[in-house]
Amino acid sequence: MEKIIIGLTGSMGCGKGEIVKILEKEGFKYVTLSMMVREEARARGVGEEREKLMEVGNSMRAEHGAGVLAGRARKKIEESGYEFWVVDGIRNPAEIEELRNGEDVYIVGLHAEKETLVNRVLGRGRDSDATERGEILRKIEREWGEGEGEDGQQVGKCMKMTDIVVENEGTLEELKEKFVNYYNSIRDKKMEYIRPTKDEYYLDLAKSVSRRGTCTKVEIGAVIIRDDQVVATGYCGAPRGTKSSQEHGFCLRKKLGIPSGHRYEMCRSVHAEQNAIINAARAGTSLLGGDMYIYGKQWGEGADAIDAFPCFICKKMLINCGFKRVACSLKDGGYKVFEVEDWIKNWKEKDIIDDEYQYGEGYKDLPSIK
Repeated sequence: MEKIIIGLTGSMGCGKGEIVKILEKEGFKYVTLSMMVREEARARGVGEEREKLMEVGNSMRAEHGAGVLAGRARKKIEESGYEFWVVDGIRNPAEIEELRNGEDVYIVGLHAEKETLVNRVLGRGRDSDATERGEILRKIEREWGEGEGEDGQQVGKCMKMTDIVVENEGTLEELKEKFVNYYNSIRDKKMEYIRPTKDEYYLDLAKSVSRRGTCTKVEIGAVIIRDDQVVATGYCGAPRGTKSSQEHGFCLRKKLGIPSGHRYEMCRSVHAEQNAIINAARAGTSLLGGDMYIYGKQWGEGADAIDAFPCFICKKMLINCGFKRVACSLKDGGYKVFEVEDWIKNWKEKDIIDDEYQYGEGYKDLPSIK
């Protein structure tokens, strides 16, 4: 299958981050050229304030050529073997040339008037953003290339090299509609038959597995992949040889009035993630470095999809099994990929329960631990 690489350029506040979110739901992986600058800044022992990062980026271009950041991003893409990528933070024409390098790379420019950009930056309240209008305007002008050399930031010149410029003066929904129409045209042009990505393929398998579930509230399926092979599957259902909720005709936890996300020990079913892990153990299969794919929806024909995030108990098991990634279907039809190392890092740094995605839906109503 041919790669699809979409590069994004534009000033701060123009909406590039929203386009990244759309593409991530379509299965794209994300790399920003600022990642390359941050890595270099750390290597040089330089702080990561925006102005200092801009100076490091300009220095890298001066020392190694104006396309150095894109070159490092391209190497990351090639080494991954993955087909779909979005590259954010393009600010120099040489970066576009380096990314294209004989391939079909689609460069999208996001544009808004300076006053709109200033208001958005003021409104989003990021710690790294300036808080004075004049300072924000100077940074936008510097990004655009006003007063910068050829090796510096040249967003203005980049905008002239784009395949399309998306005007973003309206609402977020208007921006999404404009970009999705363009993205669909790319896919239609790229291939008559769109082969699913590996993540989409494995989530489709998990969806099929979920149909075997015996829970009367949800249908959840889990698939474990290691070395690009399916090594185990599991669905939400009663332990082997015991009577399921469907056979009993009611959900025990619902009958007892237990709220969603609480008292899982009272449930007749074993979670899909747990059953997949158990089935791998029964077969003597190691899960170290594997990925898990989880699909979920409400029980019943035509029921709504859900955000199929693992519960707190399952997350602890996934960590201890040594999984690398966990991909979960979303209620809007997309999916979200979690890096298990990020869970571990977050849990090391936090001593409060405050994150629904991190600890499970049932924990969001618990008081914070001070």
